[in-house]
Amino acid sequence: MPSKLTQLVLLLLVLLQLKLGLRNESATVFGCKEGERKALLDFKDGLKDPGGRLSSWKGHDCCTWRGVQCDNKTGNVIHLDLGNKRFLSNMFGYGLHAQPLQGKISRALLGLEHLRYLDLSMNFFGGSKIPTFFCSLRNLVHLDLSCAGFSGPVPHELGNLSNLSYLDLSNPFYISWNNLYMVGSHWLSNLSSLGYLNLNFVDLSKSPNLLQSLNTLSSTMFEINLSTCKLHVPLSLQHVNLTNLRVLDLSGNDVNSTVPQWLFKLTSLEKLDLSFNSFQGLVPSAIGNLTSLKVLSLANNGVLQVGIPTTLGNLCMLNTLDLSGNSYISGDLSDLGETFSGCIKHSLQTFSWVSSELSGSLPHWLQNFKSLKMLNLYVNSFYGEIPEFELPSLLKLDISRNKLNGTISKNLGKSFPRLVFLDISINDFADVLTEEHFADLKHLQHLGLSSNAFKLNVGSHWVPPLGLKRILLGNCQLGPQFPLWLQKLGKILSINLSNTSISYALPDWVWNFSSNLLSINLSNNQIKGKLPSSLEHLNNLVYVDLSGNSFEGSLPQFPSKVEDLLLFSNNITGSISATLCSLKNLKVLDLSENHMTGEIPDCWNQSLHSKLFAMDLSDNYFSGTIPHTICSQSLVYLHLSNNDLSGELPLSLKKCENLVTLDLGQNNISGDIPTWIAENLLQLETLRLRSNMFTGNIPPQLGNLSSLHVIDFSDNNLSGTIPRSLGNLSAIKVARKMFDNKKVSLMVYDKLSGSYIDNMEYLYVISTKVLVSYTDSIEVNLKGRDLRYDKLLPLLIFIDLSNNELSGEIPDELTGLSYLQNLNLSGNHLVGKIPKNIGNLRWLESLDLSWNNLSGVIPTTMIMLSSLSHLNLSHNNLYGKIPYGGQLQALPDPSIYFGNYDLCGFPLDKQCENDEAPQKPTHGVSEGGYFKDENELEIIDVCLSTGLGFMFGNLFVWGVLLLHKKWRLAYFQFVNRFVG
Repeated sequence: MPSKLTQLVLLLLVLLQLKLGLRNESATVFGCKEGERKALLDFKDGLKDPGGRLSSWKGHDCCTWRGVQCDNKTGNVIHLDLGNKRFLSNMFGYGLHAQPLQGKISRALLGLEHLRYLDLSMNFFGGSKIPTFFCSLRNLVHLDLSCAGFSGPVPHELGNLSNLSYLDLSNPFYISWNNLYMVGSHWLSNLSSLGYLNLNFVDLSKSPNLLQSLNTLSSTMFEINLSTCKLHVPLSLQHVNLTNLRVLDLSGNDVNSTVPQWLFKLTSLEKLDLSFNSFQGLVPSAIGNLTSLKVLSLANNGVLQVGIPTTLGNLCMLNTLDLSGNSYISGDLSDLGETFSGCIKHSLQTFSWVSSELSGSLPHWLQNFKSLKMLNLYVNSFYGEIPEFELPSLLKLDISRNKLNGTISKNLGKSFPRLVFLDISINDFADVLTEEHFADLKHLQHLGLSSNAFKLNVGSHWVPPLGLKRILLGNCQLGPQFPLWLQKLGKILSINLSNTSISYALPDWVWNFSSNLLSINLSNNQIKGKLPSSLEHLNNLVYVDLSGNSFEGSLPQFPSKVEDLLLFSNNITGSISATLCSLKNLKVLDLSENHMTGEIPDCWNQSLHSKLFAMDLSDNYFSGTIPHTICSQSLVYLHLSNNDLSGELPLSLKKCENLVTLDLGQNNISGDIPTWIAENLLQLETLRLRSNMFTGNIPPQLGNLSSLHVIDFSDNNLSGTIPRSLGNLSAIKVARKMFDNKKVSLMVYDKLSGSYIDNMEYLYVISTKVLVSYTDSIEVNLKGRDLRYDKLLPLLIFIDLSNNELSGEIPDELTGLSYLQNLNLSGNHLVGKIPKNIGNLRWLESLDLSWNNLSGVIPTTMIMLSSLSHLNLSHNNLYGKIPYGGQLQALPDPSIYFGNYDLCGFPLDKQCENDEAPQKPTHGVSEGGYFKDENELEIIDVCLSTGLGFMFGNLFVWGVLLLHKKWRLAYFQFVNRFVG
């Protein structure tokens, strides 16, 4: 018989087994429900998963699948998170590659009846509508469909999700695939549990009462984001109910009114963003009511018309204030000392007043902000030296792009002992910087000194701040030797030593001293020597700019993460290796102005999801044909000019649907100019095919390209007539606005410098992947000179069809291109007269019609070409008197008329008969008619219209004065005062 001790032990084991059994039952020991597992698999079947993110969706227990969570007690699927947050990181060059899910959302999701959390953000569902069957998931608490490729109307049925507390349908500015809009907003009132709402970039123009609808939700709402959504902001709201609202973002809606007073009744607000609007009388004194406010952004509203009230300085909780893009009414900030003397001086940690035309010296009251950690005052007009006041908490000081001058204090480290980020680049400083200047900046990680007159005078044994990660010394004097002290910085991420007078060959350690290196810029020096055979060991390298040097040898192997590869203007030889095609992150490739040979490899489709944005291989010795694989939807700029390329244009170029610039000039390319250029490349702005062997006609379809403003077909064998349809080029007919009238500073975070880029020349987002800043450039022959346009290229309006075999007349339709600046039709077989309305081209700066067979008189309307500075009409059959007046009298060179034997008048030595009438042509022109020639008829037309206009205008004025006694008295009183 068992002892009592044994019985006790057995009893305890039984109880323990029962407890474990119960626990296992509550922990869903049998896995998820079979019906829900099947629903998930059916849902998966409708998706495309190029990145294999759902590869774990197999086996019996769906609760262990990626993104799936189950209820611990029931085993029901309650949480489905397929949000692709890593995709955004990958897009900016960080993190693992995470491709978005695509395809169709299956109704099988309705099998997840207990689902409470659904996140499909950062995927791409092909512009489909948001499924209305989502409204049947009645237990949903959290719904995130942001940046998921949905388009069309936001379904009102979402109002049935009464348990919903979180709704995000937003789409950030750098993603271009969403096109959601909302018609009416009454359904939002049904979401009685809603606390968080994000509709950023959803078109709300057809929902004028949206804020009124949200106001009915009273105490539940704690965050509302309505940025850049064409929102109507009412001036008044009856009975403001959003008493618990902590975050409100109304930025980017271009609201043109006073700031609504109801905003200042939201006394629980901790963050208020009113940036990128046109609010008038900004910063009312009622701002002081928002005593809980921690973050306030009023950036980019224009002008602080009524100053800044002292109540702003009494916001004792405020830690972040952004006034960027607002020019202060007086320009000088010294008179704001009283405003910022309140308790804000103890709480403020981040202060930004960027790109606002501020002037004067840096204000003295800044020294009162003892808690200040970040101070951003860049892109202004401050002058003078950096004051020696102490800000003991300051971590970041960015005063770049001002007019600051003088020398740099050696006590900078004592004034800002905790400084991590210092950028004073692009100012007017002139100083010799020694080791003493950096002695107390022990925490410094970012040093920006570029574009000043600095000379760095430190010894080779100097130990810089060891935490330095970014060194931007462009345009400083460092050379001729490469700085040896850089070798001591093992954590360096970014180096900019462009234009620093370095001429010696680089030491070997430059390519080995930091495996963390992200960016290196050694451009515009005189560095000699060969590049290493491989840079693959620098596996984090993203940006390489070695342009404008004297590097020799062949291209090295580059690491797979490289995005920007700029090696132009060197002495690089050899061919392009096919391994270059395998750089899947490559966005900008510029190998122009080298001595490279061979064929361009036909391997660019190795990367199925190409990000290549700009390719410039011009000014080399490449031969063969244009590769069939060179195009993708991401390609915007393609430059292959000045090589030895031959063959015809490949049909595959049709795939370059987003191409803005196509430059194939100065090659041996033959065949016709294909019509598909006008039918497929609809974004084209610059088309340069000069100096090739093209034949056939100019496609009339080119006139349909609404953005085309640079056409250079010169030096080919084109024949036929000039298409009249070129007169339809709307980019030349209508004034092109490079920027909006309202000044806007586009702030984009630069992962390489750790700061923000503003006013980038181009910001393109193509397909789903590319975010790039790039300045295009092109060379054109203008006024007889080869000129290169880069930043001003968007403003160049240019047509050059010279040196071809074109015939027929100059189409009158060309005179409708009101903003045309440069027209060159020389060296053809054009006949007929110069169009009578040539004077309509008021912006024309250069006109070359020489070496044709044009006849008739020179139209007198040419004197209306007030911008004309270059003219060549030589070697035609023009006759009669050269019009005199306007800009023509400022062109005294007689050679511009040579070869027209029957022209007379200034600036030719040949005088007309009676010094007024045009010389009659000597080769068979009829004398019939009252007027001697068309020129005289035009002159009389102008005189008659002017005279009649003057006469009738005077009759009208005097008639009005005779009929209206008060006006007559007022007029003569004005004349008396004026004469007096």
